Amino acid sequence: MKTILFAICLCSGLILLSASGRAEPVEENCLTCHFTGQSNPLNHTPAAENMCDACHDKNDKHYSINYSSEVCANCHDVRSDLPFKHKALDLTKQCVTCHNPHGSVNKSFLKMPITNLCTSCHSDQKDKGAKSTHDVAYSEDGCVKCHLPHGGQNEKILKLPKKDLCFNCHNKEIEYVGHYPTNNRVIRNMQKVVETSTYSHPPAKEKQCSVCHLPHQSDKWWLRKLEIPADPKNVGSKNWKQLDDQFKTCFKCHNINMLNEKISTTETNFRNDEQVKKPWYLGGKTKIVRKNLHRSHSMWCSMCHDMHGGERQHLIRLQWKSMPKGGTCGGGCHGDLDRYETGVVYKRID
Repeated sequence: MKTILFAICLCSGLILLSASGRAEPVEENCLTCHFTGQSNPLNHTPAAENMCDACHDKNDKHYSINYSSEVCANCHDVRSDLPFKHKALDLTKQCVTCHNPHGSVNKSFLKMPITNLCTSCHSDQKDKGAKSTHDVAYSEDGCVKCHLPHGGQNEKILKLPKKDLCFNCHNKEIEYVGHYPTNNRVIRNMQKVVETSTYSHPPAKEKQCSVCHLPHQSDKWWLRKLEIPADPKNVGSKNWKQLDDQFKTCFKCHNINMLNEKISTTETNFRNDEQVKKPWYLGGKTKIVRKNLHRSHSMWCSMCHDMHGGERQHLIRLQWKSMPKGGTCGGGCHGDLDRYETGVVYKRID
């Protein structure tokens, strides 16, 4: 009987204790419930040290989520005064659009490797197997080698002004391993070429690389914006419009009419045939064979001209020497022969 009464009293006490409310709990571990199941390590300091309330506001119901960068600014320096900002900062989730707030295996707690992350929004810049790609753009950390991820002082959130950015890398020789037409070659020190050459192409001298080149990839060779033939076998057409298309890079600035006339004394001076008096000379046609000069058989412009800079007038690559009746051109198509003297087809260069 005493045993039964003791059991009844014990149960009654437990019921009363339960009804009177529990004692203050110890610090709870949020991960007891909120295990993400992800492979990412919790290496962001607040998450690693169970300081969830550093970012989440605790209230009667639970913890509220604030995606605003104001939360991040409590610890991180979030600049809002920069003239050019990454548009991702204007999104609802702002910082966490790119960063995992708890931790990541990637640098800076990024949700994925940086090139993949950037192209998840900038899909037009994905490596699509174009004819030519800028290697640095698709290397590890490629995007942030030229761009600042949050904001900066320059348009396109570039690290440096556009005119200085290219020479930040192209101030030395660069070994390029790729595919035709630049297979396994050394790219020149372009800054040296432009700044030390006696004659420089104005866009290059003014560091306006983007006049001719695209920064990421192109369906043209050499990251060209517009067309220029990459293989002389593909050049040459009696269709003037087709040739115009083939040389769009050059004719964007240069007057296409320079090659429009069979005989010219005002454009290149390379086809000044008015002095030819001998009707038997080349069948009474022109002093210089027009195979490489006239529109229907033209080679590419860079066969004769260096498009960045050089030591010869008119940016001529080879052994060009200006003379009153024309000029010599050796070391290339013509070997060591010149064709400048009226009536003389071949003359050995001294």
